[in-house]
Amino acid sequence: MAGRGNDIDELNKIEREFWDWRLEDSPEFATLTGNTKYNDRLRHFGLDLFKPRNDKVEGFLKRVKALDSSGFNQKQLADYLIFKDSLQTYVDGYKWRNHNPLNPFNFLEGLTANPDHFVDTTPFISRGDFENFIERLQKIPKQFDEQTELLREAIKLGNTYNNASVKAVPGQIDEHIVTDLKTSIFYKPFLEMLDKSSVPEIFKATMRERALKAISNIMVAYKDLKHFIINDYMPRTRTTWGISGWTDGAKDYEACLKWHLSLEMTPKEVHDKGLQEVERIQKVMKETMKRIGFNGTIPEFYKMIRENPKFHFKSADILLKGYDDIIYKEIFPKLHQLFKDIPNLPLSIQRMPYDGAGGEYLSGTADGSRPGVFYVNLRRPEQKATIDMMSLSLHETVPGHHLQSIYALTASLPDYRKFQEDSNYYQPPLKFPFYTAYLEGWGLYSEYLGEELGLYTDDYVLMGRYGAEIFRAARLVVDTGLHHYNWTRDQCIKYMLDRTAYGQGEIENEIDRYMTWPGQACAYKIGELKIKELREKAKNALGSRFDVRSFHSVVLENGPVPLTTLEMLVENWIKTESQRQVIIGM
Repeated sequence: MAGRGNDIDELNKIEREFWDWRLEDSPEFATLTGNTKYNDRLRHFGLDLFKPRNDKVEGFLKRVKALDSSGFNQKQLADYLIFKDSLQTYVDGYKWRNHNPLNPFNFLEGLTANPDHFVDTTPFISRGDFENFIERLQKIPKQFDEQTELLREAIKLGNTYNNASVKAVPGQIDEHIVTDLKTSIFYKPFLEMLDKSSVPEIFKATMRERALKAISNIMVAYKDLKHFIINDYMPRTRTTWGISGWTDGAKDYEACLKWHLSLEMTPKEVHDKGLQEVERIQKVMKETMKRIGFNGTIPEFYKMIRENPKFHFKSADILLKGYDDIIYKEIFPKLHQLFKDIPNLPLSIQRMPYDGAGGEYLSGTADGSRPGVFYVNLRRPEQKATIDMMSLSLHETVPGHHLQSIYALTASLPDYRKFQEDSNYYQPPLKFPFYTAYLEGWGLYSEYLGEELGLYTDDYVLMGRYGAEIFRAARLVVDTGLHHYNWTRDQCIKYMLDRTAYGQGEIENEIDRYMTWPGQACAYKIGELKIKELREKAKNALGSRFDVRSFHSVVLENGPVPLTTLEMLVENWIKTESQRQVIIGM
């Protein structure tokens, strides 16, 4: 037993060393977790950094594999398996370093698409906070240079994006290039935030001068990057829609699927599952439309919704209040029916500072100093359908991503398991996993829970839910269609238009997203189906003693995990509950 105890101590030691290294290697991610130690730094990019990073991870993995896990209890074994999987996933992805990771700029992420998160996740209280941020601003041009080096290598190897992934980037850059530097998003902290901070007045003017100088250099860097993308990169983007056009692109796609799904499924299995789910949901939708009295097709129903003013909002303020009412007056009061021991960490509902999806969630910190934020896109409120609000709220806030996040943040887990999603979706499969199928599968499952909680109060709102669900099912078909079956962009658009709730523009944007992030969109439906499968398995095994609140605790209290590990955790819980019932029965 002593040796096994030493193995546990060694595992904990390796985990701490790994976490310290990862935060130092990824300073922006460290800031996101609430760790301010590296707030004056930015992550480095470069072809010469792939190998030393992989060598470091291989070193951690070798030490973990040398441990004897035979004496670990269930919780310790789960931690061991998750840690080993995280390291192994990164090492397995190293062979794809010359594919996805060479393309850091696209229309979906980064300082070209959304610098707001870069600013908004940074604390601005003390003099040190502002000094650190100025240091970061000064480093942005160098980071752009390093990332441009990666783009050059992608061009050289023929492993570039399709033009659809980058055609919007020059225009996005233009939005951030300003002549009045004080209107730049990067100067935002030096306005009211600096005035309200604890920084002595004597330092404020100098800080602002240094910030403006750094921002001036960023403007030059933006212009240089834009010039490179337009004149060097875009003329050499790949001609195939999917990544099958890359060297070994088919195998790369399989690796991307495995990275996001965290289980073994072939592209054909994913594709076929999508076809089955689309057909199933279509039947439910047609039954619902029949109850409503609508006799047209599914796309015609949603076209009617889009064109009828009574299903939309007159102003952004009314739209924002609508979400506030749904979340705090309708959902929160019913959460206790399906969940217990709900952590008390703050949630903020805010206007999305850029024009993105309908809404998205950003995790807060464990100490509550930065709340979890539900960003709502308030642009064009007259086009936002009321029937979509409930499912989106359930997915992004509670019992979706906010509840998911705060359970992990407050659980007794190693830090590397509490904080996983550091964005950079372009990098998989060469990236530490944040277990997309677990994260997004729970979000979609939460939309389903709205039915059990009686939150879809009429058939129109229910059609909003089904519209969101069939879109996730159709993603399985078109994502694999693009990257495995060599579908064209137009084929994918037509498939979605004929079967889902969205219009032409929204679908085109979605298809371009799937081209950019291979496999990511498949995680939602696959993860949801696995959670439902495990719930049914537990219910059948435990019978009348099945407690859905306890089941949800098992799913949430372990933080993001591979679906294979989630299955093990649920099976262990079933076994424990069954044994407890036998003892009680005696």
